[in-house]
Amino acid sequence: MSLRDRTVLVVEDHDFQRQTMLQILANLGADRLLEAADGAGALARLDDGSGEAPDVVLCDLDMPGIDGVAFLRELAGRGIDAEVVIVSGLDGARLAAAEEQARAAGVRLRGTISKPLTARRLLSVLE
Repeated sequence: MSLRDRTVLVVEDHDFQRQTMLQILANLGADRLLEAADGAGALARLDDGSGEAPDVVLCDLDMPGIDGVAFLRELAGRGIDAEVVIVSGLDGARLAAAEEQARAAGVRLRGTISKPLTARRLLSVLE
């Protein structure tokens, strides 16, 4: 899948990791990048009407306020049909549980990646 013509939203509360994800995406050819520091910020960005809905969402799980799973449920509930990649440092059992919850909510989940995100890992999930 080419990222060149897709809008990608990165939802990550750690600034360094969010900036790293954005740089990896830019290096892979993505030029329409959106970012949010948490689920609430991502929902506000989607609600403000200033941009298009994302085609791809990279989302952390462990965030303050609205966590990743709650954000993804809300995303699906709003009918936003983005391809989702969970990027998290949580252990395997918690990642598997989050995957199950996301799919049950109707999220179009491409897969999960354990942090740290690398271009190779991202491409393996998106291809």
